[in-house]
Amino acid sequence: MTLPNQNPIFIQEIGESLANFSLDRESVLFALSRLPDENSINKVAIEYEIQLLKILSVGWAISYLMGDHSEKATLIKTFWDVLFEFSKNLSSVTSLTIGKEVDYFRALKERIDIYLKALAEVPHVKDPASVIGPTFARLCGSTDNVHVIMAGNRIFRLSLEGVKHFLESGFSGDADLSSQIANPDKRYGAVKC
Repeated sequence: MTLPNQNPIFIQEIGESLANFSLDRESVLFALSRLPDENSINKVAIEYEIQLLKILSVGWAISYLMGDHSEKATLIKTFWDVLFEFSKNLSSVTSLTIGKEVDYFRALKERIDIYLKALAEVPHVKDPASVIGPTFARLCGSTDNVHVIMAGNRIFRLSLEGVKHFLESGFSGDADLSSQIANPDKRYGAVKC
């Protein structure tokens, strides 16, 4: 049975809200504000990479938290469709501004591959943030900087927690999904939000 709030328009709204959440700068700025002022930290690179990581983390969290729910594919498609349109517009404006071709969505796909490869190298990882943080720091050119590693961990966890909140409130009438979201460790092992 489909609940009244689980119609295609509702799913579209949740997907768009999650896409907007992934683009929201508040948690990005919070993570950046926690970095110390060090010459060895390239804050421009970190700001660029942390936004990409937030988008990817939100996308991953949707898949992770939705489990086998019937609305998962529709929600994921809506999320990525919105991000594709945003990326297309951003790429167009940036390309015109700097006079060089830019493909933001391709950058997202490249980062997905990098993070998935890093996770695949540690097949029994209990906490993906323990892999995501160091991978993020490497992408930022700060491989051994604990502050940059923690920034990656922080944005990953904040994104996961934000998606969890969206899904809990959006699907509050769906007892099966609410149980999955409240207890994701039963399905996938220990991943802390």
